Amino acid sequence: MILYCHSVLSLREVDEYSSLRGHTTPLTVRGKIISLVGGDGDWISIEVAEARTQSFWKPPRRWRLGWDRQQLAAIDRHPLPQVGELWSFEVRPRAFPSVLNLGGFNQQRQLLAQHITARGNIQAASRLATVDAGRAQLLQQLATTLQAFDNGDILLALTMGDRSLISEQRWQQLRQTGSGHLVAISGLHLSVVALWLYVSSRWLLLHFWPVQSRRNLLLAQLLALAGAAVYAWLAGFGIPVQRALLMLLALVLVNMSMRSVSAWERWLWALTCVLLLDPLAALSGGFWLSFLALALILLEWHRSEPQHNASWRQKLWRWCRQFWRVQWRLCLGLTLVQALLFGGVSLHSFWINLLLVPWFSVVVIPLSLLALLAWGILQWWLPTSAAKLFIWHLADWSLWPVDRLWQLSDHLPGSWLLLPWQLTLSMMFVLVGGVIWYWRPRRRFLWLPCLLLLPALLQTAQWQGWLPAKGWQLHVLDVGQGLAVVVQQGPQALLFDTGAAFPSGFSYADRVILPFLAAAGVRHLDYLVISHGDNDHAGGASVILNAFPNSQLITDVGGLPASQGCRPKQWQWRALSLTVLGPEVAASGNDGSCVLLVADNQHRVLLPGDIELAGEVALLRQDKPINADILLAPHHGSKTSSSTDFIKAVSPMWVVFPAGLNNRWQFPRPEIRERYQLANAIPLVSGEQGQVSFHFDDSGITVDSYRQQIAPYWYNRLFGFGNVVNPE
Repeated sequence: MILYCHSVLSLREVDEYSSLRGHTTPLTVRGKIISLVGGDGDWISIEVAEARTQSFWKPPRRWRLGWDRQQLAAIDRHPLPQVGELWSFEVRPRAFPSVLNLGGFNQQRQLLAQHITARGNIQAASRLATVDAGRAQLLQQLATTLQAFDNGDILLALTMGDRSLISEQRWQQLRQTGSGHLVAISGLHLSVVALWLYVSSRWLLLHFWPVQSRRNLLLAQLLALAGAAVYAWLAGFGIPVQRALLMLLALVLVNMSMRSVSAWERWLWALTCVLLLDPLAALSGGFWLSFLALALILLEWHRSEPQHNASWRQKLWRWCRQFWRVQWRLCLGLTLVQALLFGGVSLHSFWINLLLVPWFSVVVIPLSLLALLAWGILQWWLPTSAAKLFIWHLADWSLWPVDRLWQLSDHLPGSWLLLPWQLTLSMMFVLVGGVIWYWRPRRRFLWLPCLLLLPALLQTAQWQGWLPAKGWQLHVLDVGQGLAVVVQQGPQALLFDTGAAFPSGFSYADRVILPFLAAAGVRHLDYLVISHGDNDHAGGASVILNAFPNSQLITDVGGLPASQGCRPKQWQWRALSLTVLGPEVAASGNDGSCVLLVADNQHRVLLPGDIELAGEVALLRQDKPINADILLAPHHGSKTSSSTDFIKAVSPMWVVFPAGLNNRWQFPRPEIRERYQLANAIPLVSGEQGQVSFHFDDSGITVDSYRQQIAPYWYNRLFGFGNVVNPE
């Protein structure tokens, strides 16, 4: 595994590029576009395989590149970049590590699972070669044809693995119904294709070329594997598709062996082969979903007993009953696994998948591929035939009930429920208890499943606030070059600032803060404090207020709902004392930031926003003490803040710099770091450590950071090169 990761990550070259940190020198990348990931407002994302001389054991580096649409239009208005084209790019590298917070999307892990080890923004580009013959040309022609159909985006995803036509509204429907796996070609799709080809080819061979040997069985398996390989080629041989094909290959090779092998042995062989040839597969959620789905099917398959002397009606009834049992166990089990992997569940995913998985397996996928085959033949034989569109109409009609169901999900309550991660983890004990009871349904084993229910019951009680909270917590979230701080007391919380939002629609409040609050078990946001109006502090205010409309807003920022101003005052919030220290009069700019002091009987935390020297002097002139155990560095650690007198007056044990990794302002500034070190304050940087959490109780203060304590896995460490994009 070490050798494999070394070959994929190309650590030596990463270290060479690391010298570019803090600089804007572009790199020249010559490569082929292998995927159009999608558009996000003014930017599009593409995946590029770098074309260069490689060792036989070393795969080409994969880049995830961002492209400004206006710049793209200036380069070449028509045609737009297509999959399969060869380009030369001038790239400004971006930092590979992503923001890391509890409950948030771990883009760093996802990119590594896809073997993408470098990111950047395109500064200039030139097309070296047009679309090559084969799949890329077929994809371009098919995308043009399917744009005229209501469900052409889904058909293109199912046949060619291209999801660039899927709109954001459609993705939202897929997320809230838990059916996104149905349009992403993976083990399910290749298994359906292989199974259909195996059954049909074996039936034809047995009826038209019968023999007494194993020849027809082996030929049917080879034909099924060949058909799955062709489908994988059409899908672009993405990393998940490669794993699924490798799993099928392992199963076929085991079946072709002359030794007796059980279904569980085949499953283990396939799992072993996938992990040996691609150890990074374990980072992918699709890997776990695929193999766990197969395991749940085998649980029912292994338990059922064949009835050789049964009538056809009894066999049909037995098949229907077994199909039902497999489906509901599969949907329930995968719902729990998705909750563990993605931090939430769709309340309707169970019954929706119960309907859609069989429909896709029996109708949609086979009909879509038959339409593709017929369309390809007519495209070559009768280029102007109108029958080509009629064939796609049949496949489009098969998606009509699916589309109606997805549209219905927009009006269903509880479409997506985020869960505390501890409650989700305890639900896995419930799943294990269910499996034990399923295999040993006897009274003497009843105590073990009941014992495994206790963690879920305790976590549910804590989530609902039925159990008293132990101490309180301060979480400084990693929101790039911005600020978001959560003060938590059990299921209640206070939020200080909301991070940035962008014209593209991306908001740290939506992608980081809300998932974190859910994962941390926060059900009520009692206070929302917006320090001042800069985008990196107030950009996500509307998102938070929409999610928690009963929150009490404290800010001087205009354009927001009715709120209390940030004038000096003090009040009690459960076990904590909240004190607004300033400003004494409303002011614009950084020095008008709301300054909040959070304290209990033993500990104090100072949150000064973006105040600079003038704001610090105003605090020092007050007769109120501003000393604190933990200080949030003013203005992200800029050289216009954190004066020596201010640091001496606060005298913190820890100072947290809310600064993005390798930001263009180089915050925190080296001289500011040195000032705090001279004051014996322990420095922590959110962009380097990820989320930073402080736990306060009678025994003292405990500090955890995401990269070092919360999730100290190798794929979360800091590596890569380049700069981050200006978040403002």
